[in-house]
Parts: sequence; structure tokens; C-alpha cells
Amino acid sequence: MQEIVLITGATGFIGFKTLLLALEAGHTVRAVIRKPEQAQKLKTHVKIVPHTDRLEFAVVPDLTKDGALDHVLVDVMAILHIASPLDRAADDYERNIISPAVGMITSLLNSAIKVPTIKRLIITSSMTTLIPFEWFAKPEGRIYTAKDRNLNPRRSVSLPMEAYWTSKALARNAVHDFVETRKPHFETIQMLPGVVMGSDDRASSTADLRNHTNQWALRLSPILGEKRTDSMVGVPVDLTDVARAQVEAINPSIPGNVDYTLCAESPEGIVWDSMNEVAKKYFPDRVGSEEMPLGGTLPTMTWRVDARETEQVFGWKFSTFEEMMKGVFEQYLELVDAER
Repeated sequence: MQEIVLITGATGFIGFKTLLLALEAGHTVRAVIRKPEQAQKLKTHVKIVPHTDRLEFAVVPDLTKDGALDHVLVDVMAILHIASPLDRAADDYERNIISPAVGMITSLLNSAIKVPTIKRLIITSSMTTLIPFEWFAKPEGRIYTAKDRNLNPRRSVSLPMEAYWTSKALARNAVHDFVETRKPHFETIQMLPGVVMGSDDRASSTADLRNHTNQWALRLSPILGEKRTDSMVGVPVDLTDVARAQVEAINPSIPGNVDYTLCAESPEGIVWDSMNEVAKKYFPDRVGSEEMPLGGTLPTMTWRVDARETEQVFGWKFSTFEEMMKGVFEQYLELVDAER
């Protein structure tokens, strides 16, 4: 029997990198897509082409429907569930963000428990699930770990990020509740990444970066010369590290039924404006140019999260903020030059 790794959300920022690393690791992958045309785009990508003999697709238009995944889990031994609504403005946050996130994981769990070949379900959750959204109004200085959980998120929300916060917390809690009550034959692992940064293999232009990489321009405000007043928590994590951890978690040597925090330079975190110094160090000839004027600011909200246990379990350290920003800047400048 061929053992298959099922991946949802493979067309997204985190999902595509995870798909690529899973294929490079030698896995046979079944990618769940919503539209048939997405298959062609994925399998013709230059980095995917060498691995198409181990890549197949399953079209599932609506992952929230009960039983939607029943027919695509045949011979699957591990699931990497990455698909989830992003923090986009909507006229109904419950309908557009919260309910779909919970519905997806509920449907997936109910389907997976019917399939005896499945050994692991690895879920891309979020570090936001450690705390309530109200934490921002009165942040605490204590160190948070993967054992922390927002058990009572508010469903009545008015902001996109608040809806995202609630959706992720409810989905994470649903997994814990399912494991406790149903006691499935498979193990679950929930990955809790911070602010995911990294070069986007899907991008072929700077417009792609701005349009398809979540909050790209906001996160690069300091080097783009934009002065922001809203703050961002200083818990970044490199995209490749997130994808690598998810693929390596398929291995039974990684303890299951555990949640793992993923962030760089824990537990103290980083200062976003320090990316200006990274630009000066590695790209001095571009500093002050139209594409890298510097002088902007992105205020940092300190959030102390401990990811050292994750590093110990997996046996490697997360990329530093300097390393991840160097990679982000390299891709950005290469695309700028290609457009001239």
C-alpha cells in the first residue's frame, strides 16, 4: 500500500512551502484544492515540476461540509491541515471567518476517525490561540508556552484580526475536545507559529508579494519608509522553519498529541525596526533607493513566548530575525531588478 500525505491549503503562503518540502522529503502527496484549475498552476511551478510523479490532487470545493473529505482519505497516513480563512474584512465575520475555520477542522476530524491508516493529523494553528484578543489592551509580561490556551474566545467581533483570533482559538479547542472525548486512533499535533515571514516561492513580481503574501507591505514598513502607529507583536518565525517542522512532525519520533510554539529568538522576541539594520548590513548599496528608502517604523509590542522546547524536540534552532529578513529582502530586490 502506498502511504500518502494529504495537504490542505497547498496554494497558500505556508501551504505551498510545506507542499514543496514534503515532496523534497520523498513523500507522496495528495493536495486538496478547491478548483480544478489550481492543479495545473501547482504542478507546472518550476520547483514542483521535478516531483510531479509523487503529486496528485483532490478537488473539494467546500472543506466545511460533513463528509467532504471521506473520499480523499484512502491510503492516507498523515494529514497536514493548513487551509484556514485569513484576517480579511467582511460584512459577516462569523459566516466568513469563524464558522469556516471551525467547520473545516470538525469535518476533517470526523472523516479522519473513519480511516484506520491515518497515523497523524498535523494542524497549522496559531500563536494567537495562547491569549485572548483583549490581551492587547493590557499585555502581560509573563512567558507564554504551548500549554496556554484561550478557552473562551469572543464570537461577537468587529475587526478582521479579532475574527481570525477567535477562529483559530475555537478550532484549536475543537481539536483538544475531540481528542478528549472521541479518543481517535491517530495522534494530533498543532503547530502554533508566530508572525510568519519568508520569501514566497509563488511570487514572480513585487505585485505578487504585496497581493498574495499576507500583510507583506505592513511587515516591511521600516525599510519601505512607512511610519506606522499600530504595533505588531515581536514573535516572527521563518516560513521555511514552519514548513520544515510540519513535514518533520510526520515522523513518529516527534511526540504526538502535543502542541508546539514556533518563533524566533524566544522568549524575548525581536524589535521590528531592527530590520533597518539588516538592510544596511547586507544591502548597503540599495539603502536610500526608491525601493529601500528606510526610515519607516513598525512599533513592536513585546510578547514573551517560549519556543525552546520545540527546538529541543526537533533538534534544530529557528532562524534568527536577521536571517529571515535577509532572505525576504533578497527576493524583494531580485524582483525589483527583474521589473526594470
